[in-house]
Amino acid sequence: MSAKSRLGIVQRTFHLWLLLGGVFLASTLLVAINTALMVRSARGHFGNICAAAQDAFEHGGPEALSLLLRGVSAGPKVRVHLLDAHNRDLATGEYRPRPTVAKSPGGLGAPAIVAETNQYSCVLEPPEGVPLMVLGPVTWVLLFVSLLCWSVGAYVTWRVRKIEVVIRHFGSGALTVRTASEAPDAIGRLATAFNEMAERIESLVESHQRLCADMAHELRSPLSRLLLAVRGARCGEAGSLDRLEGEAARINDLVAQLLDIARAEVDPDVLDLEPLDLESLLIEIADHCRVEAAERRCDIDLVFEAPGLVTADAELLRRAIENVLRNAIQHTPQNTRIRLFGGGGPEQATVSVRDWGPGVPDDVLACIFRPFYRVDTARARTTGGVGLGLSIAQRAIAVHGGTMFAENCAPGLQVVIRIPRR
Repeated sequence: MSAKSRLGIVQRTFHLWLLLGGVFLASTLLVAINTALMVRSARGHFGNICAAAQDAFEHGGPEALSLLLRGVSAGPKVRVHLLDAHNRDLATGEYRPRPTVAKSPGGLGAPAIVAETNQYSCVLEPPEGVPLMVLGPVTWVLLFVSLLCWSVGAYVTWRVRKIEVVIRHFGSGALTVRTASEAPDAIGRLATAFNEMAERIESLVESHQRLCADMAHELRSPLSRLLLAVRGARCGEAGSLDRLEGEAARINDLVAQLLDIARAEVDPDVLDLEPLDLESLLIEIADHCRVEAAERRCDIDLVFEAPGLVTADAELLRRAIENVLRNAIQHTPQNTRIRLFGGGGPEQATVSVRDWGPGVPDDVLACIFRPFYRVDTARARTTGGVGLGLSIAQRAIAVHGGTMFAENCAPGLQVVIRIPRR
């Protein structure tokens, strides 16, 4: 246990004892005031009490007198005695000196009262101290309430400090920590609000880190080729300006993709959603990629089965499908065909891209969508790049609420995209 924890325990214990001491003093004061008021009431009815005592003795003897005086002293704890002419207590038979009209020793400051008749003397003396029978119940009630309040306060403090510890860890950089928020009370709602905030912040930070990593890695290759083209242009090499333009366009397109996806991941409301004719979109993408396919001596087959409409961001969806198609073009053997399929059901649309390449091992099918992942087999790329195409595509489909996965077709690899029609 740390010194700070021990200090906290000592402080809480001191506060508890301070609270109990305050409760005891307050209860003592209240009971003293109550006793004084009851004694005052008894003094006001002293004449009636004396008359009743004489009547009880004359008609019932010492037993009836003792019973009456016991009932009188049960409330305010005053002491009432009925004496004869020789100062003998008629209830007990004991000799009792007659008190003077002065403060009784050890009492609450109230003087004794003596009422004399021809045969008897009636004496009323206040309590000698705070009556314990009266003090006890009040003390226990106040003690119980104090302990209850202290327990509730300690429980609330314990729960709040658990949230405080999590917040401190979160502030130190542990963005994955969360609080337990099962309780439906105010503290539970506070924990839930913190968890929602933490999820949002973690998403923002991860998106920023991923964007920086993607741009840093993916821009390295085209920038290197761009520098080579600049040097060639300075030396007057033919085609250098065309290479410059091509590499600049590629960099601009890549940066636009990364920025659009990063914005969509942080705030889905920035998506420019609109109804799209999936068949027309796939025809446009295939026409755009036929030049690259011709360079690889392959062709693109379009197959449709009522693709229908989807509600999506046209630019993001086009880039995602185009990345998958270009990936297939890079890996399919020469003199083969690539199958681009569009269809689906009433709830979701399906787009699949199949090549006739060597495929990938089954145990790494899910890994090909990770950024910068490369399969060290015959499917390794020969056209450059570091493996962001499928990762960018999957993230673009995810912000639309869709899914993307790959499966081996023996031969070849097929990537399937499913998008809700909304």
